[in-house]
Amino acid sequence: MTRPQSARPESPVERFFLSQPLQLATVEQATVELDGSEAHHLLHVLRAKVGDHIGLFNGQGDEAVAELINHRKRSAELQILDCWTTPAERDELILATALPKGDRARWLVEKATELGVTRIIPLRTTRSVVEPGEGKMDKLLQAAIAACKQSGRSRLPRLDPLTALNDVLRDFSATLPTRVLFLADPRAEQSLGQLFASFGDDLQTTIALIGPEGGFTADEHSAAIATGAISVRLGSHILRIETAALAVSAAWQLRQS
Repeated sequence: MTRPQSARPESPVERFFLSQPLQLATVEQATVELDGSEAHHLLHVLRAKVGDHIGLFNGQGDEAVAELINHRKRSAELQILDCWTTPAERDELILATALPKGDRARWLVEKATELGVTRIIPLRTTRSVVEPGEGKMDKLLQAAIAACKQSGRSRLPRLDPLTALNDVLRDFSATLPTRVLFLADPRAEQSLGQLFASFGDDLQTTIALIGPEGGFTADEHSAAIATGAISVRLGSHILRIETAALAVSAAWQLRQS
């Protein structure tokens, strides 16, 4: 499994998220502005001063080193000194997962981001308990951003809106068998390790279906299998949602390390 490497060595400077293209100064754009919580952290937590250097990333692969040249109470003006792009991942892991309650959902997104998951689809199923609204989704995005900053990752995972299981099955059915779709099932005969071993280096895009605490219903399970999903077990025990997501993500990342 090929992992993208940054075009520059790791920088010791603190990294901040700025959702825009990052490029060297031009006539049209001599500086960029950092505001909101990122500016607050830079100016009032780290107490940065004019002339200090920081790192920037936009979640789409662009990274930069910038200098603080001016600031106000709630914003910072920066000049980009150097910039580069980290290539996109060749291999993809898509988690289509029901969400657990409370902070466990944030933890799921944080750890999945650290482990290189490329897309997270919050799943609506018959037994789903959590259906995140706009505020919840924003908190999950902030968790992904924080995980990128902590782990050095340059690309945010795509975070989809709440999606019904039937819609996920319909959308991915047309891409099989060029993609591998599997369903986490503690009763399955085949293990996740056996599934990965059977595909070897040919496994580039994987879609994992992870159900709610009560599991998928018999009808949902049958619909997934009819679509082409492979039923696999993640171990000898029944796992909570976030534990299952972490187990899948870790096994996927480490399968060729």
